[in-house]
Amino acid sequence: MALTGNVDGLFEGVIHGWACRPDRPELRVEVVVRADGEDVVRATADLQRDDLAGHGIGDGRYGFEIPAPPGLAKFRLSVQFAESGEPIPGSFADNLSVARRLELPRAENPLVEELIAEDGLSDRQAGLVRQFARDGFLKFRVTDPAFDELADAAIAGVDWSSSNGIRVQDAWPEVEAVRRLASLPEVMDLLELLYGRPAVPFQTLSFRVGTQQETHSDSLHFSSRPGRFMCGVWIALEPVDERNGPLHYFPGSHRLPIYDLNDLGLLGDEASIEQNYEIYCDMLQAMIRAHGLHKQLALMDRGEGIVWAANLYHGGDPILDRTRTRYSQVTHYYFEGCAYYAPLSSDPFLNRYDRPDRRDVRTGRPIGHWFGTRPVGEADRADEPAILRAPPAARPLAARPLAARPLASRLRRFLGR
Repeated sequence: MALTGNVDGLFEGVIHGWACRPDRPELRVEVVVRADGEDVVRATADLQRDDLAGHGIGDGRYGFEIPAPPGLAKFRLSVQFAESGEPIPGSFADNLSVARRLELPRAENPLVEELIAEDGLSDRQAGLVRQFARDGFLKFRVTDPAFDELADAAIAGVDWSSSNGIRVQDAWPEVEAVRRLASLPEVMDLLELLYGRPAVPFQTLSFRVGTQQETHSDSLHFSSRPGRFMCGVWIALEPVDERNGPLHYFPGSHRLPIYDLNDLGLLGDEASIEQNYEIYCDMLQAMIRAHGLHKQLALMDRGEGIVWAANLYHGGDPILDRTRTRYSQVTHYYFEGCAYYAPLSSDPFLNRYDRPDRRDVRTGRPIGHWFGTRPVGEADRADEPAILRAPPAARPLAARPLAARPLASRLRRFLGR
């Protein structure tokens, strides 16, 4: 009897994967989750998976979604074929390597070569991962045949009069083309390859012209635990050259430590936020000089894009020709199974976290905060820090979403590209 399948991951407290018998595709396979050698839950793999059907794997009804036992670390769980007792490929606990235990994006894991070997990546896939690991960014070309139509619709559909003449944030609820560009399957697949877990688009920025923004790191604006599970994707909706305000970036800067305000002796104080941000950007310039980093420009054709890591130093170059536009779209992504916060208005060492309320661009549903199988911020968690136990209405100002705070409009100027 030949069994096959995969454990895709543990996302928001649910184990996802698939299992089937290729020689008897009409049958449904039973799987079992074990913790510390004991059976804890069984389930039948019979959920519809269009991706499996699309790859010619039977009728596609081989998926499973199993709630994970609460409070158990992922590496203590094993997912097995119930009939044979063999671990399903990708199972968490079986022969788990040190590289796999490190909660870091695949391409930013210092043991990335071990992961490449363990995961059986193709030469092409391994090359992409290594390039992103080395540079902190990766250029690509959109191949979706609907791209030109989507790009035109995204430009025409955005209400540019509602912006500052530069950009419109989160047009995706009103403009379907913006939402679809943010969730292109080929981009989502690329991000999962680079990060080792599914991506979740949470913010879009539609640009009419370049921002000329000073060099910065997204890690100050969007951060996660486990760390570095955030990235940006920029897609050119028209050609970009040296004269209409291209992006610039510093290859390799993503490998530097992630610094926040506390590292500079500063607090996430709203009254000082602009001054703090200037000090932070000055620090980045000092790092660029100290490490001998060299700036590169992202010169792009329509339909080309770039993925960059959360800690890559980047910004916007000057606009030399003021008569030209630079239509483009940026999407920011989190990754499943993480907790998120805004370092610019948080003080982790004082246990003050600004946890933003974000929605999944694909569905409009809120994005939860998780650490493995544990939800972060549940009101009934007596063992969590007090700032996380407080219900939303009672949380201190520092733990409320930016959208609920008067300073939110001032913060937006720091988040452009």
